[in-house]
Amino acid sequence: MLYFFLSYARGDEDALVQRFYEDLSAEVRLIAGLARDEQVGFVDRTILLGERWPQRLVEALGSCRSFLALMTPRYFQSKACGQEWQLFAERTARFENQRRVDTSLLKPLMWIPAQPGRIHPVAEPLQYSSDSLGELYQRLGVRQLMRLQRHSDDYRTFLFELASQIVSSVEAHPLPDHRRPIDLETVTSAFHQGPTTGPPGRVTTGGTDSTTSPMLVHFIVAASDRDEMQGVRQDVTGYGDDPLQWAPYRPPMPEPLVDYAREIAADHSYRSTVVHLDRLPRSAELAARYNQILVLIVDAWLTRLPQRREVLVAHASAALRDQGATTAVLIPSSRDDPETREHWQSLSRACREIFDELTSDDELYRSNIITHRAFEEELPEVLEVARNRVFRRGTVHRPPDPSTDTSPPRLDGPWGGDEPGTEERRDDQ
Repeated sequence: MLYFFLSYARGDEDALVQRFYEDLSAEVRLIAGLARDEQVGFVDRTILLGERWPQRLVEALGSCRSFLALMTPRYFQSKACGQEWQLFAERTARFENQRRVDTSLLKPLMWIPAQPGRIHPVAEPLQYSSDSLGELYQRLGVRQLMRLQRHSDDYRTFLFELASQIVSSVEAHPLPDHRRPIDLETVTSAFHQGPTTGPPGRVTTGGTDSTTSPMLVHFIVAASDRDEMQGVRQDVTGYGDDPLQWAPYRPPMPEPLVDYAREIAADHSYRSTVVHLDRLPRSAELAARYNQILVLIVDAWLTRLPQRREVLVAHASAALRDQGATTAVLIPSSRDDPETREHWQSLSRACREIFDELTSDDELYRSNIITHRAFEEELPEVLEVARNRVFRRGTVHRPPDPSTDTSPPRLDGPWGGDEPGTEERRDDQ
């Protein structure tokens, strides 16, 4: 297991960085109780400007459990470092949203002391200084602790504390691997994203020159938790303590389905949010107003829970009829779930009754998705159809040109060219 990925700007004292990596790896192995030859970290020193990403780096970014960023002025100028940061930040964001925890798995470290205004805004909210790491680290940074012999004891203490934090946070928060292929060339650098204005996903111009920020997808999970599902079915291994943990394709694909959906959406340049069923009306309102997409991921077994079914009927009707949001419905039914296969005919019929207005739309209503691979193929198709419909039907928001006069129009009558004070005389007539 890779406990950490060490990210740094190539050319920033490579030999010293390599020594730091080896020292830290030794401490992590010691604290984790691993063999001396066990690989616990990753650092890449071979990629040069213009070269393709080595496969081993891509695999390490998708499987590492924490991410250490050695902050220097050059680090925040590096597109490659920004891409590494972005990919890991997306992995942790999905995990933290699903578990509702703050993992602290992305750890910026001061290679040299942080100068005012030299830390990128994306890193400022993160904790990169800590009393447990020592006063000298906060004042001098990692580099000086290593270079000055008189600080060798402080350096060893710093290493031990950092390694302890890494091991404890990794073991407390088991971050899942990124299961889909990664093409880092398509990943946006966290440090080079342009500023955005207006609500996310809003169309800013129209016609043939239309441009958009990445469109926002609202994933609505219509499922329940393990305890409630025990009342209607025998096999509840695909359920967790929270509806968002529903994993219908377990065991082949054990992670929550909505996390998988967000990965797929991100790989196709969509941003996304995840909400429970009770937030459907609000999400539908936002999607309709700001030209966004609504995707309901539905557990057909929810129709066997009377109260949940009523909520789904009421909310779905409001979202589809009243709000008019571009809406898709995906209904998994794993072929590895014999109980679902046995009852599928009645479950499917119950879903069609609820989504009657959508069932004739085979582009946005997808039922009986029997494998996670089929889900992976169908979701991008659904998102593409939905996006095209948003472009055709959505409201175009055109920001006014700075030179445009936004004052109310005035119609000049026969008094055009009146002298000052004419308007008052006209009111008196």
